[in-house]
Amino acid sequence: MSEIMTEASTDDGVSAAEIDVDDIDSGSTREDTSEPDERPPVSIPLDQVFAILKNQRRRYVLQFLYEADGKVSLSDVAEQIAAWENSKDIKQITSSERKRVYVGLYQCHLPKMDGADVVSFNKPRGTIELGENADALYEYIDAGQDTGEPPWHLYSVALSVVSALALGTALVLGAITVFPIVDLTVGAVILTFSAYSLFSIGWIRRNGPGDENESVSDA
Repeated sequence: MSEIMTEASTDDGVSAAEIDVDDIDSGSTREDTSEPDERPPVSIPLDQVFAILKNQRRRYVLQFLYEADGKVSLSDVAEQIAAWENSKDIKQITSSERKRVYVGLYQCHLPKMDGADVVSFNKPRGTIELGENADALYEYIDAGQDTGEPPWHLYSVALSVVSALALGTALVLGAITVFPIVDLTVGAVILTFSAYSLFSIGWIRRNGPGDENESVSDA
């Protein structure tokens, strides 16, 4: 091969022997050693990411699709989400609970997610699968796994116990003092429960499944 190269000549009269063969080989085989960027390209604005993830029912859809790892039916998704929302087994959910989730997903949540290419929703066939932008959302879901729904039942029990102790103490102290400590304690308990109720209702409205009659543009 080297003999043929030395005897040949280029069109402009330069001898092939004058060409550094090592340079040609190294140039043709040189590879880019830089590490590829493994992060998925950001193809969806952050405000749209958070708008989708702020709703618990849409987060449930992503969770179900991630675990299913493939195309699923809308009926299966609705059944599982209804079970999650009502803390029941799938066999225990009622037809009205399933229908409420089904209608909400069909009319509101899935069209919104499909429009952002987070999922691919085939309305005629009633099938769902992950879209091209799904990976951009899972990064934030994984980062916020510990920010789920607060344990309201534990808060209620703790608040009730503290209130009962406060009232009992106030009754004991009220018998030995003229200060209206009982009235003040009762008022404080009422205000505390009212504030707790308003806070919990506000949290549920902001982070709950949402109304299935909510328009797609406002979802």
